[in-house]
Amino acid sequence: MNLEQMKYIVEVAKESSITKAADKLHLSPSAISQSITQLEKEFGVTIFTRSRQGTIPTTDGKFIVSKAYEILKKMQELHEELADKQNAKKHVLKVGCAPALMYIVYDAFLLFHEQFPETNVMIREIDQDHILEEMKNGHIDIGLSPFTDYEVSNLQHEKGVDYELLYTGHVCVCAGKKSSLYYKDFLTPDELSDEKLVIYNSKGGMSFNDKYVKNEQILFSSNNIEVMRSAILDGHAFSFVFNFTFKNNADVKNGNLAIIPFKQPDLIYQDFWTLYPITKGLSVEAKEFKDKVKYLLDQ
Repeated sequence: MNLEQMKYIVEVAKESSITKAADKLHLSPSAISQSITQLEKEFGVTIFTRSRQGTIPTTDGKFIVSKAYEILKKMQELHEELADKQNAKKHVLKVGCAPALMYIVYDAFLLFHEQFPETNVMIREIDQDHILEEMKNGHIDIGLSPFTDYEVSNLQHEKGVDYELLYTGHVCVCAGKKSSLYYKDFLTPDELSDEKLVIYNSKGGMSFNDKYVKNEQILFSSNNIEVMRSAILDGHAFSFVFNFTFKNNADVKNGNLAIIPFKQPDLIYQDFWTLYPITKGLSVEAKEFKDKVKYLLDQ
């Protein structure tokens, strides 16, 4: 078993397809298939099975793929350490984060930049539905996004992504001072069903409303946070946010906006995760950036 073969089986496991893996590696499907057959003969086990779901690792295959990830990760670490020692290039850190985290992530950048002024940080707001694809394609080094325990439990073998719990938040209502909701200690679905709502234009935002409130009084949906904030400040609508989304925002601190817990009947919790490619791991800079985000969330 050589490094090239390790890359082949890792890519097939990520894509659940020999054809897609071959296309990504710029090889023919037959070359990938022959390589896997040679490995299966070498180890005396079946690594993949073909089904309607695609090319899926067997139990033995999952073990072999996980070991291949470990070895490739170590090789990547070796390359990075050598590159660091030689100062071969300026560090670049590409961050992808969920919309709810954007304010916190920018504040974390300000802290990070003081410590690592030479690191070129590029931050992209990416919806949960697309962040894994962006990571798989190498467009981001670290992702910060909400997922359920079930969703993250399948990331390692299926997507080649490792994860750490970043923070557990809960859903709140954001209301302006002109709104009748402003002075509530907490809010329930019944109290919101007839109120005007502005909602983030994402699958998650829409599905949350459909599941918990079924509010049909949607003033508008948008990906423009500032327009949504204006509608809330003017008292025309409320929005769902997390307890941390606007925690350091000036309008919250000066009392123009209120962040009110939403209960149904209890608080609704959501885990947020740090995601990164298994083969690369977290660089020193990525770890520091993640720690600063976590520090701000935990305050």
